[in-house]
Amino acid sequence: MNSSNSSTTEIQIKKNELDTLLNTNDYLILGDKLAKVKVVNENEVDNFPTFEILIGYRNDVIIGENIDYDNLRIYKKYQPQTSFKDYPADIYKGKLADPDFSTDPGSKKFVTRIKNECANGINFAGQYTLVTWGCGSPCQSGVVVDRKTGKIYGGYGTALSAKFKRDSKLIIKNVGAIDITTNLIEVCAYCDVSHEIWAGTEFEVVE
Repeated sequence: MNSSNSSTTEIQIKKNELDTLLNTNDYLILGDKLAKVKVVNENEVDNFPTFEILIGYRNDVIIGENIDYDNLRIYKKYQPQTSFKDYPADIYKGKLADPDFSTDPGSKKFVTRIKNECANGINFAGQYTLVTWGCGSPCQSGVVVDRKTGKIYGGYGTALSAKFKRDSKLIIKNVGAIDITTNLIEVCAYCDVSHEIWAGTEFEVVE
C-alpha cells in the first residue's frame, strides 16, 4: 500500500472511531464526544476561560475543553485559490550564468550541491535554479540562483518540501503536509502550507 492510500485509510478509520467535533469550510476536527472545540482569532481566546489552547494555524487558534489528546485529530481543509497557471513565467533561452558565490557568502558551504543542481538548468520561475538540501528533520534549506546574472539569493526554507515548476513563479511550500486524496492537512507546528510567488529577490505569500 502506498503512503497516500495508507494515510487516507488511517483518516477513514479515525473518522469511524471518533466523533466529529467540528466540521466547517476550513476545518475538520475529530475526537472524543465529551470534548468541545472552537476555532477563534487570537484576540478572542480570553473570551473562553475554560478552554485551553490546542494549537494555532496562521491567524486561527484552536481551543478546547475536556480534551483527550490521544483521540484528537485536527485537520485543515486544503482549498487553494491559486495555481501555477495563475503566475506564468517565460523561460529564459539565453546563456546560463554560473552561480556567483560572492553574492551570498553563506552559500559557499554548499558549493558542490549548488553547482550540481545548476548544471541541470532552469527549474523555477523561468530564469532560476532553486537548489535545496536537508537541514534536519523536518527541515529543508536552499537558495535561488538567477541564471541570467548568477546572483544567489539565500533564505529559502521549508519543513515538508515544496512543489514548483520551471514555467511558473508560484511555489507551494510544505506540500508534503497535504493528503493528496482527501485534501486534508493534519495540523501541526510545522504544517503551514503556503502559496508564494518569487518576486525577483524574495518570496511573497499570496495564499
